[in-house]
Amino acid sequence: MLLITLQGIFLFLSCTHIILPTEQNEGILVTGSATVQSPPDLATLQVGVQSFAETAQQATADNNLKVEKIITSLKNKGFTDKDMETNSFNISPQREYKNNKPPVVIGFNVTNMLAIKIRDLDRVGELMQATIDNGANTINGLTFSIEDPTPLRQKARRAAMEDALSRAEILAEAIDVEVGKPISIQELSSGGPVVQAGAIAELAMDAKVPIQAPNDVGTKIDLQVRFEIK
Repeated sequence: MLLITLQGIFLFLSCTHIILPTEQNEGILVTGSATVQSPPDLATLQVGVQSFAETAQQATADNNLKVEKIITSLKNKGFTDKDMETNSFNISPQREYKNNKPPVVIGFNVTNMLAIKIRDLDRVGELMQATIDNGANTINGLTFSIEDPTPLRQKARRAAMEDALSRAEILAEAIDVEVGKPISIQELSSGGPVVQAGAIAELAMDAKVPIQAPNDVGTKIDLQVRFEIK
């Protein structure tokens, strides 16, 4: 978060705020927004294996074999360890509830989720199918994003600042004053350039589905800026 504070106070009204001059303070508070569009260059597939057995050891061993098979198949297609990482690993008992008796543990579920980075977006469908063919039975989602969003964020910040100034000037004209220098700039939380494709991923569990990457993803920046009134 970027925060520069010199003087002044907040008066909130939607995304634009006016503080009329008093002996103690003055200012116009606005929120400027900007979104920069760019084609994605990275897909991240959340895929894994869920296994069940009577013992945790047996379920874990079965799960490890299937996950290793998936990893080997991806390495045969040119992936490296840097392209794959364990996203989550979980062991939980499965209980049976019957005839109002205390629950009984009948086995254990083991889930191992991998995050796979795919940079050749034309191969997303092929690689997703390869994981399924080699034992994956859980897909948590597929996202398209920008691997390094820094230049896009910088561009969006400049545009958001221009938007904030434009809003402030419109408000200042309405009350017959002039906009001065910015005295407070705060970057609000903003989302990265990500597009979810979870529904497509779910369909791929049942059939071979071609995956089409989106043409563009957006990088959004919101700035809250307080300007002096002249």
